[in-house]
Amino acid sequence: MGRCPSSGVTCLVSEYPIKRYLMKKLTAFAALLLVVLLSSFTPDDWVKVDNKPGRFSIMFPRNPEATEQELETEIGMLKMHIFMYEVGKFKDENAVYGLIYSDYPDTLVNSDFKDEYIDEFFENAIKGMLESVKGKVVSASKSSYMGKYPGKTVKISFMDGEGIMNLQVFLVKNRAYILQVGCEARADNNASATRFFKSFTITEPPKK
Repeated sequence: MGRCPSSGVTCLVSEYPIKRYLMKKLTAFAALLLVVLLSSFTPDDWVKVDNKPGRFSIMFPRNPEATEQELETEIGMLKMHIFMYEVGKFKDENAVYGLIYSDYPDTLVNSDFKDEYIDEFFENAIKGMLESVKGKVVSASKSSYMGKYPGKTVKISFMDGEGIMNLQVFLVKNRAYILQVGCEARADNNASATRFFKSFTITEPPKK
């Protein structure tokens, strides 16, 4: 159990394996080792994760690890449902793919709120992500899920520009979904990341 200074979303990136993974991957020894390993492994067809409790489906290159974590925040205890695929020895343009969702008290966080409250939610989320990885925002823009639920698309540079973290955050009623792909800067804007983000689907309408 961790302690989060603001909303639960703002603390999630600190739990990700991407920073540790990229630091290893960017060393000369790891680079040479990966050349040997990657020549022998090729990923199979992508795996569809259809999660009924989370009311979503999404495609991962391989089966992600599913875990849960509780975080103590200023608005109470939040449970994070985490789906993470760390590439490891397999060929891939990215280092890690992740999806996290969490339910907030609907009186405090809700997609039905006025824009200024929703904007504040996303701003706090981005601020916490930056603090977690000691990064900087390369770009951030408003988005939405199917034009119905508000979202934010963010690109963060970290590790002195060596790493890139692409995120999409959607707020569906009182549930926040965070999609993340991390990669080396030289591999940014790749087809696998696009496929991951585009495959995200909300399979059931949110509970009222």
